[in-house]
Amino acid sequence: MHTALGRGFLLGVAVGCVLGVYVAPHLSHPTVGMGNVSGSILPQVNEATAVPEKGTWPTDDQAKTQLFALSKWDLNRHGYGSTVSVNRCMQIVDQEIACKLFAQLKWIDGETQIEAVFQWQDGYWTMIAAKNR
Repeated sequence: MHTALGRGFLLGVAVGCVLGVYVAPHLSHPTVGMGNVSGSILPQVNEATAVPEKGTWPTDDQAKTQLFALSKWDLNRHGYGSTVSVNRCMQIVDQEIACKLFAQLKWIDGETQIEAVFQWQDGYWTMIAAKNR
């Protein structure tokens, strides 16, 4: 009985090693649902391009205009008294940056943190996504 348990254990280890060798190369590929983050954004960020110069970021006014446009808020009606400031940005892919924004919106008490993605198109930054933090 002791020998059979030993053989079974060794067989299990052998099968585990074979599966490990087969599965390990596939672990670096993006998985369903996580592919957009782990497969496309993070590996492309490196130290040289991770933090573009502040002069290349969208201005506070551009960020405000783009946030109102993306959110379909009336800039003429609610823009006065609302401020948006770009705190920091990092390049995520060529022609796209992710920025941390602080917004004080006229109709909300306190400051709101927003993460936004901007894409460089036709000579200016266009906000293509935003998320309230």
